[in-house]
Amino acid sequence: MSNLQIEPILYTSTTDWLALFLATTRDRPSYVVNDTTFRFNRIGLRVLGIPLVEDEYYNSLFDMHSKPFIHVLSEDLDKTIDKQDFQAIQEILVLHQKEPKGLSVNRLIAFMYGKNLIPKHKDPAINYHVQLSTLKIVDYFQRRQNSGLQSPEFRRFLIDIVKWLKNHWEKWSESLTIGEDFPKVVWYGELSSSQKYFLLLLMEFGCDVVIFHPGAEDLFAEVDPDNQFSVVYSYPDKGQLQPFPTKIRDRETTVAYRANKQLEKMLNDHRSGVFKPWQFREHIPAALTLRMTYDDVFIYSKEKAMIRPDFKIDEDRVTIPVVFAKIQGMSTDRADYWQRMHQLTSDKHALSILQFPYAKTTKANYHFHYQQSLDRDGSLSPDKMVKSNWWRYGHLYAGLQNAIAYTIKECCEHPKLIKLAHESAYDLQLFIFKQASMLPEEILQLLQGFDYSQEVPRLVLYNMETNGAPCREDAALLQFLNRFGVDIILYNPAGHTDIEEFIDPTNYDVHWLEDMVFEQQYQEYQAKEQSIFKKFINIFSDHK
Repeated sequence: MSNLQIEPILYTSTTDWLALFLATTRDRPSYVVNDTTFRFNRIGLRVLGIPLVEDEYYNSLFDMHSKPFIHVLSEDLDKTIDKQDFQAIQEILVLHQKEPKGLSVNRLIAFMYGKNLIPKHKDPAINYHVQLSTLKIVDYFQRRQNSGLQSPEFRRFLIDIVKWLKNHWEKWSESLTIGEDFPKVVWYGELSSSQKYFLLLLMEFGCDVVIFHPGAEDLFAEVDPDNQFSVVYSYPDKGQLQPFPTKIRDRETTVAYRANKQLEKMLNDHRSGVFKPWQFREHIPAALTLRMTYDDVFIYSKEKAMIRPDFKIDEDRVTIPVVFAKIQGMSTDRADYWQRMHQLTSDKHALSILQFPYAKTTKANYHFHYQQSLDRDGSLSPDKMVKSNWWRYGHLYAGLQNAIAYTIKECCEHPKLIKLAHESAYDLQLFIFKQASMLPEEILQLLQGFDYSQEVPRLVLYNMETNGAPCREDAALLQFLNRFGVDIILYNPAGHTDIEEFIDPTNYDVHWLEDMVFEQQYQEYQAKEQSIFKKFINIFSDHK
């Protein structure tokens, strides 16, 4: 038996759950691998209901099924069983019946292992972990049955667990090594009792498991009533349980339709229909980056947060759908290009940046500040941050201070910045922590005016390449603002790289326009329509 312990830990936050599910365990907090321990966060999630736009939900499921590293078990479940394995199970069941109280869980697992009914792995640590996890789930089954392993369901449970271990887990884990990702599993729709316990077993192994039910039926709660193995994420709407998608659906719904559907839902839901000014000022903002077309950028950016798709209020959090886009090149219709840009910059909730670098920089070492902000478990504590003597935001109201602190924590623990070649994971966290601890005063003023259900603050950056270039500190600021719930639109008329050097482009939309124009100076807004109107009035006056 290996001395190395495998310790999967349930990740309980549902913020950006899909991105985290697709991410590797190395990119999640609590990742530790050394000679004695392999500790990592696993995803266990019950996704109930559907988002506002149903097509996006089913297209996401289809996309998961097309990824080779995701196993959609509900659609690919192999229910066959080898005759030799079935005979071995029957022999164990006969022994079990002969015992006055049946076999103990320990003896049962020993017999199963001896008869090769539990897949054996070449790595002794994984091998032992699989045995121990199987024992735990069998014991869990026993404790949840009124008659324990004498339950009439036990035979079905044992046969199903064995055949799915052999048909699926054994194949998935064949090349599994310490430090690498355990399998990712998706289940859609109805669940039998045995299937629920097999998913429990996969969770205990350390697999990422996401269970979807569009009708919001929490079937898995029967075996996990206390959220010991998984947590719940609820969409605002419920739908009918439809067949698993076999192709991508056409996204025919218009932006106006989505907005109307969202408004209709709000008007018919007394819990979220009408919001008072600053009703959620003590809540924590949790941004959701929308994926959209070039035209959508200008439509959504003018919508209040509460009108946008997937806006949601939880007990202490507000999910704010946001825009994060880079616009490369210029339209052939220059007037339209500048008009659209000025549409973004023309209200009090917008801040334009025309000179780079913009963010503050310092050579100060924040290691001590960071260490003083950690909880006992090694994670950042928003409460400790706010109470620290280095905290620069004490003049802000308490709710905003907490929101900033929680966003700093999210940025550090789930960084979107690209790690430099010479940089450790801790160095990256320290850099992000330092930059988020010294936000420019203009940015603080923007956040102070942010009523989370209303107008979304907007940052518009114009990189003409004669005005400097965005630096890594600027990218850290953009990451923070994107997490906080601020719309970000970056213009680069030359179509050159800038923030791509620091933030992976998968975190934002890139829209390519027709012309690449170099050293294009920023053009201030000119109210041509107003001039034409005045000219018309003058002509009219002359003819009176």
